[in-house]
Amino acid sequence: MKRTIQPLLLGALAFAFPLVSVHAAAAAKPTRWSDRATWPGKKLPVAGDKVVIEAGKDVILDVSPPQLNGLTINGKLTFADTADLELTTEWVMIHGELAIGTEAKPHTRKATITLTDNVKEEEMMGMGDRGIMLSGGTLNLHGNVRNAWTKLAKTADAGSTSIEVLNAAEWKVGDEIVLASTDFNPRQAERRTIAAISGNTITLDRKLDYMHFGKVTFDVDERGEVGLLTRNIKIQASADAEQSYFGGHIMAMVTSKMFIEGVELNRMGQHLELARYPFHWHLAGDVTGQYIRNAAIHDTFNRCVTVHGTHNLRVENNVTY
Repeated sequence: MKRTIQPLLLGALAFAFPLVSVHAAAAAKPTRWSDRATWPGKKLPVAGDKVVIEAGKDVILDVSPPQLNGLTINGKLTFADTADLELTTEWVMIHGELAIGTEAKPHTRKATITLTDNVKEEEMMGMGDRGIMLSGGTLNLHGNVRNAWTKLAKTADAGSTSIEVLNAAEWKVGDEIVLASTDFNPRQAERRTIAAISGNTITLDRKLDYMHFGKVTFDVDERGEVGLLTRNIKIQASADAEQSYFGGHIMAMVTSKMFIEGVELNRMGQHLELARYPFHWHLAGDVTGQYIRNAAIHDTFNRCVTVHGTHNLRVENNVTY
């Protein structure tokens, strides 16, 4: 009888400890990154540091810190929504939580995470290098864009400097858009910047090189899609990835959680590297409730969203180019 009861008691204890640690983390009083009292020895992180946010600590990123050689989050890191912020680091390892906005209250300022590769060929828990990597952690990214793409309201001729779309709500001057090809040649897709906008009429920063069809013919909707590439939350590799094709990646292992919306990814994915994709749920099992939606993933070097051994994930309304 003892042989039967003992493992059950051990199992109960194993479940009890995480519950205690989660409860303790929830009770932690948030402290600011810029506050010396937040850090061991009251020393603010400096360039080249590998920073650790300990379990039970809740830190609010209220400044753009110097370039880091790594960031491990065992507790929680939240981007303040009071200023435009940038976090530049070799990698981020999440056992706790990284949060930018919430589902109920999306982030409104600009938040940029740039992944560098100055320290070559690091290997983080089997998840490689230059990534945001989750091992039992949570990634909450909630940007303020819900209108990810629309369609042309009428045909845009080659040489046009403006287009009319069905719905340009939330789009702004300075945003980058992409018009899908409506030809057999996919390379007729074109990127432009919004120079002016009035209702659903968009003035482009330069002329279109190609015609983009925008009609419903014989009850078939052949209107070309127009996608919005700009988001206020942006995750990217640094510019050197354009030469190396070794971009950043985001990878969630089993028991990890990702809730992603209104986010832009640029220069992500690692060319010819297995399992190094812009977004990657890796053998995560049943992830009911998790999602990626209204995102823009562009200029990647290895796929866009990879769902591997993962079930009940919602992938919705994203633009990939």
